[in-house]
Amino acid sequence: MLRGHKFVTLIISLFGAVVLWLYVVTSIKPQVDFPVSSIPISIIDRTLEERGLVITSQTPQNMTLDLRTSRANVSKLNAETINVYADASNVREPGQASLQCVVTFPDTVRSSDVDILRKSVDNITITVDRLQRTAFPIQFKGSGKVKSGFSFENPSVVIDPTEVVVTGPEHEVEKIKSVVVEYDISDLEETVVVTEPIHFLDENGAEIEFSDLVSFNLTETSVTLPVLRTKELKLKVEFIEGGGVTEDNVSVDLNPKTIQVKGEANVIDSLDDELVIGTIDLAVIPFFHDVEFPISPKLRAGVRNVNGEESVKVVIRLTGVSEDTINISDIRVINPPEPKEYNTRVTTSTVKVNLRGSTEEIAKIKANNGSGIYVEVDLASYSDQTGAFSVQGRVVNETYPSVSVSGTAEIGVSVSQRVESDEE
Repeated sequence: MLRGHKFVTLIISLFGAVVLWLYVVTSIKPQVDFPVSSIPISIIDRTLEERGLVITSQTPQNMTLDLRTSRANVSKLNAETINVYADASNVREPGQASLQCVVTFPDTVRSSDVDILRKSVDNITITVDRLQRTAFPIQFKGSGKVKSGFSFENPSVVIDPTEVVVTGPEHEVEKIKSVVVEYDISDLEETVVVTEPIHFLDENGAEIEFSDLVSFNLTETSVTLPVLRTKELKLKVEFIEGGGVTEDNVSVDLNPKTIQVKGEANVIDSLDDELVIGTIDLAVIPFFHDVEFPISPKLRAGVRNVNGEESVKVVIRLTGVSEDTINISDIRVINPPEPKEYNTRVTTSTVKVNLRGSTEEIAKIKANNGSGIYVEVDLASYSDQTGAFSVQGRVVNETYPSVSVSGTAEIGVSVSQRVESDEE
């Protein structure tokens, strides 16, 4: 019986201890000391950028707190719920500044219920730089060389957009000495449009690595890379034969003899291998003839002269050709007035005729005293007129095709009416 009584007493005592413990935990709320580490320290200042400033460094970045509070609050306080900040609104100039840290607790915990036993840091140090915003022109930087027969038109490269705006700390933005897009042109055979990343280079041409504080309005740009086809054209002149002179009698020298041209592939591929830069009438040029012909007017639209010469100098020498004169006495009248009614008589005895052409043929003409060459006088306009007239004659050469004949043949002609004695 006594043993049973002790067991009951033990149970009652244990129950009472539990109740007392619960009372102490829930009602008396005993204090607990504990640390919270790695709490990020933020900086507040909404107008810092408006003042043209930017924070480039902060020391330290985090804070550790030793706290005392009730057990019920421990689970509510950690690095994510505790807010630590510093106010930079009084910073007005570049340089270093010390800012006091402020600690706040979540809304679910009253600040009066928490004691801060220790802070790992009371102040932070920040470094402030001027905020710089600069627009840089974008340049093209090519590598390699196009194949033979093609031309890369570097001055005609089109970049769009043409500039990039960089915003960030002054000391970082000022490192930028050039901004480029790069492309290897070795395999290009036609004009292409590509999109390429933008590279920022320092004074040594090395690419710059920026901090997260630097921003760009774009990181790539469109580039049009013009490639033209090239071709060498042989220059030539064309001749109109005449005046007793043929192409066999011509020695011609051109300077330059060829030019290099370029243009779009479909245009260049349609060109002939030769370019005629002028035409020369052999009947009128002297034995020694120099002339210049402009090149550009002879080039098709879309074709450009690479050499740079604006004209071609042409030197012509005639060989195997001579000039001479001969007096021709063979003067023939055609379409005379009616012979039964009129007497027609030529009063000019000889006509001086100019000869130009094959030296050998002219020698034959001279040896034959002009035989085969005559002057023709047409009197069709004098059918019913009488008197003495000066009529323009025409020199005719029917025998020597390689010789040109010319001359002013003013022929004297007398026309009189027949009388009965003339008829008898």
